[in-house]
Amino acid sequence: MKKSSIGLGILTAALLCGAAGAAETYGDGAQALPLQQSGGTARAMGMGSAVVAVSQGSASLLWNPAGLGRMDSKEVGLHHNSGLGGTIQEILVVGIPLGEVEDEGKGGALGGLAASLGYVDYGTFAGADELGRRTGSYGSGDFSGSLGWGKELLAGLSGGVVLKGNHSSFGNKTFQTYSADAGLLWNVVPSLDLGVGYSNLQIGGGIAGAPLASGWRLGAGWSVTRHWLLAAATELQEKEAMRRVQLGTEILIGDVEKKSNVLALRGGYQLSFPSRELGALAGMTLGVGYTLTRSIILDYALLPSGDLGSSHRLSLTVKFNSPGQKKG
Repeated sequence: MKKSSIGLGILTAALLCGAAGAAETYGDGAQALPLQQSGGTARAMGMGSAVVAVSQGSASLLWNPAGLGRMDSKEVGLHHNSGLGGTIQEILVVGIPLGEVEDEGKGGALGGLAASLGYVDYGTFAGADELGRRTGSYGSGDFSGSLGWGKELLAGLSGGVVLKGNHSSFGNKTFQTYSADAGLLWNVVPSLDLGVGYSNLQIGGGIAGAPLASGWRLGAGWSVTRHWLLAAATELQEKEAMRRVQLGTEILIGDVEKKSNVLALRGGYQLSFPSRELGALAGMTLGVGYTLTRSIILDYALLPSGDLGSSHRLSLTVKFNSPGQKKG
């Protein structure tokens, strides 16, 4: 297979990534693995990706690892993304608090540890030689893994780090990349959290010479009441690849004290991406979640992309031995 067809496949996969995760992908075509670096969870995507300062248990691994310091129970999360162009993404996240957990939402005495495995199937592409003649079809995809740790460093201030690896294949070409994330989460007052993180600091490797999409994430999360959360974030990528503001909200209906039979309604919007050319609804996100018990949580998110269609996120989170379960 000629190099031209492989290069075309890489470019096409990047474009499909941008469409499949319109609310969280990276728009600069010169940067690699946009979909692979996306949030992955339905709750986050339903809130417009404005979750840099929102604790998400084991899923904090994917956004701000400092949130792992507040993980109070063992968790297993399965996250599915049905994207545009036939792109499929699957992520498995496992988390565990380290040391004794004194109270709900406080995390382990030694912090929290989480790991993930992910796969993206970009579909099948038609190969062509340098003269444009068909040479057959080939597949492309990514395998990824990460390991992160977070802990409360000072009263109300948590920090965390993540190490990540990725193996990409495009036809008979393969690429390996390695990167790291770091973040801080500060509980300013009981109802307000501020978060900051740096994502995808490249350690080694690359995709056909293209660097990973990387940069700063800043955010705030305000619990107006126990039933209403407001969140905002901004993303400042390197090399001026992206500048955007993200807004999100979550409303809980039900007994939030018992964390059973609770309905979550979510919405969000990205002010600077996607392009307005995709239509008025592009940039809007909608989500719904249902907490069956303290142990089982289901979440769904819809991401419209105008004339390109919509992508869908579905998450299942199972918790074990949470503080509330022990007391009950």
